[in-house]
Amino acid sequence: MTLSPLFSAALPSIRQQNKYLLWSGLLLVLHVTAFGAGAQFADLKTALWTVATTISYAFIYLLPAVVLIALGRTVLSRLAGQAAGFSLALLAITATSLTHVLLFADRTIYAMYGFHINGFVLDLVKTPGGIDSLGASRSTELTAAAIILAFFVVQAVLYMWVMRRAGAARAIRWRWLVAILLFLTLGERVAYGFSHGANFQPILFAAERYPLYLPMTFRKLSASLGVNVASEGDEIRARKINLSYPLQPLDIKPPAKPLNVVWLVAESLRFDMLDPKIMPALWQFSEHSLRMERHYSGGNMTQMGVFSMFYGLYGNYWFPMLSARRAPVLMDVMQQQNYQFGLYTSQRFTYPAFDKTVFANMAPEDLHERAGGDVAWRRDQLNIDDMLRFVDQRDKGRPFMTYMFFESTHANYYFPDDAVIARPYIDDLNYLTADFAKEIGQIKNRYINAAHHVDSQIARVLEHLRSTGLLDQTIVIVLGDHGEEFMERGRWGHSAEFNRYQTSTPGVIYVPGQAPRVMTGISSHLDIPATLLPLLGVMNPPEDYSLGGNLLDPNFHRPYAVAADWNRIAYLGERYKITIPYNATGSLRNEVTDGDDNAVVDIAAAKQAIGQERAEIMTHLARFSKAKY
Repeated sequence: MTLSPLFSAALPSIRQQNKYLLWSGLLLVLHVTAFGAGAQFADLKTALWTVATTISYAFIYLLPAVVLIALGRTVLSRLAGQAAGFSLALLAITATSLTHVLLFADRTIYAMYGFHINGFVLDLVKTPGGIDSLGASRSTELTAAAIILAFFVVQAVLYMWVMRRAGAARAIRWRWLVAILLFLTLGERVAYGFSHGANFQPILFAAERYPLYLPMTFRKLSASLGVNVASEGDEIRARKINLSYPLQPLDIKPPAKPLNVVWLVAESLRFDMLDPKIMPALWQFSEHSLRMERHYSGGNMTQMGVFSMFYGLYGNYWFPMLSARRAPVLMDVMQQQNYQFGLYTSQRFTYPAFDKTVFANMAPEDLHERAGGDVAWRRDQLNIDDMLRFVDQRDKGRPFMTYMFFESTHANYYFPDDAVIARPYIDDLNYLTADFAKEIGQIKNRYINAAHHVDSQIARVLEHLRSTGLLDQTIVIVLGDHGEEFMERGRWGHSAEFNRYQTSTPGVIYVPGQAPRVMTGISSHLDIPATLLPLLGVMNPPEDYSLGGNLLDPNFHRPYAVAADWNRIAYLGERYKITIPYNATGSLRNEVTDGDDNAVVDIAAAKQAIGQERAEIMTHLARFSKAKY
């Protein structure tokens, strides 16, 4: 096969072009089948729906390429003598290949995290430091590059093959093909609509596997035809939020001798890493502190986790706070009391955009980030060097607040040789080639070693505070931003579910003068501001500025925690864990489990059991907004 079809100056015929698009669509059908699961063929109804959806959506995904090629042909037809044929070939191959690349990227993300390319992913791509935060290994990057190149090669070969055979093939009855595609599209739409009305879950869950799937429902029609329609009311709809934060001006009586604050946060550090063998230094320190043994992040991702611990608010408030560039009340108060700041991260402050939220009002010289260059464990180590130097060189006549975000425990889970306590561990975690079902134990051992390394850096901070006599004058907070799952509930990583593995983190707070205590009930990142601000002299009740409570109050009791992702709020209680959508996208996926993350048989009864709590959550969603829900 020669390259002459690619380098032709003349445009191919429309018939040739359409045949290339048809074959490209059939290749996409093969690709889209990878989004399905064996369970989708367990019954005839779901199997037929799956076949119809796979074929129709493959051609829907091809539509942007079709439009680009058509527009390109229109423009190139006016450029005689300018190698129009080559330009159109390049456009056609690129457009169809990129369709495969996007589907492959979406399928990879869905397989790892349980969601498709969404606002979270797009924000990650377009924000400085976002891609770096994934921690992909060099082999992962090379594998991805090879796969992308393969898509382009396949489409180029297909293009040349079609152009050379165009005259040999029979004419295609395009009207019949279009009619078949319309029939399949309409059929799967109708099937989904009635499945939604009757709550036929095999099709509803199967639909989640297809990127950009647009549900169509007709509940009233289903009911009129005798279908047993499921109840409504599972979605909390949020309007654009206009901030009213805090609700009341703060009444502050600054302490005569303000306490320093050392705030340590580790990426993806889940609750069971606080173990005498894995994190001995933190465990020993927790024996002299408030140790929270059932502590939940305010989210299953960094964005919502860190946001919730500083603001004490649900994750949906991230968006208006970001829009308004509104820092948390907690940081406002420390600035008003003349704190000096040393803020460190081994990733970036721009992703997530903490430079525009949590640390919005910080002086640029107070923000210190290390992203790229050294491996994560070494960046953590160097940042601790800088943090301790800041403590030593500070103005000793003023209180200080220092913050550190550890990156070692983020996949790929990095650690030095002297931190190895768990073997065997996988040497190279390649996201694209790893067999997570078989290798998850070795992957988790990498994570344990990384957590052990983070503990060694926490130990350095604690020892420095002790040796300089500062510990008795300093509040120390140690948290994870969220958890990390290792297939305990069928997933690896975070950001996908609200089970305990993805949302629960260690919680250790040391306050000078407070007796050591172990809290076995539920606690949350949401409670951190309401615990710290009274120590800074804020007299207002927590309800004026947060949705949390004071962990140091002897009467503290939290009946449930709340976590969030981009589209959903999750009720995390003793008996049930239930997700509640707060926008249209979130309504596509509702989950109900018991307190141990197991499936619930009677979903309706579970939702009914938390009716009062759902109403309370709805009220809290609107507490700091002028617009109501």
